[in-house]
Amino acid sequence: MDKTLHIQDLDPLFKEELAREPGCQHLYRCFACGVCTATCPVAEIEPEFSPSRIIRQILYGMKEGLLTSPALWHCARCARCSFSCPQDVRFLDIVQGLRHLAVREGLVSESRVARLAQGEKLLQELRRRLVSTLVTAPEDGLDLKAELSRALDGLELPSPEEE
Repeated sequence: MDKTLHIQDLDPLFKEELAREPGCQHLYRCFACGVCTATCPVAEIEPEFSPSRIIRQILYGMKEGLLTSPALWHCARCARCSFSCPQDVRFLDIVQGLRHLAVREGLVSESRVARLAQGEKLLQELRRRLVSTLVTAPEDGLDLKAELSRALDGLELPSPEEE
C-alpha cells in the first residue's frame, strides 16, 4: 500500500542534485511512458522495483525514502531500460547516480556496496554456468532445479574472513 506524501518530507532540489551526477542529466527527458518498466526483467519478478516509479520518486523529491530503498539495489544493470527508452533517459546511469548519493550521504555503507557487488559477481557466474548447461544439454528431459543446484554446488563462495 502506498503511503501518503507529506510536502515537508519532500526535497524539491533532489532532482537537481541527482542531475549533477555523471549521466543523470537526461532525467528531465522522461515523459513517463513506462517502456523502461515494461522491458525490465527485474520488474517482471520484483513488484517493488519499477524504473518509472523511481523516476517519479526523484521528480517528486522523495530523496530519503528512495536512497534508503532496497529497490535501488535490485537493478540487474542489464540496460534494457536505457536501450528501449524513446527519450534516451539512461535509467542505468540514474540508478548508479542514486547509489553514489546513497553512499555519499552515509545511507549505505561502502562495505554493504562491496558485499552487493560480490553477490552480483556470484550471480553472474551462476548464470554463466547454468546457461552453458542449458545450451549444450538435450532439449527435453532437463531438470532445471537439479541443474541449478549442480551449478550452485560448484560455485566458490567467499569465506566470512574474506568479506
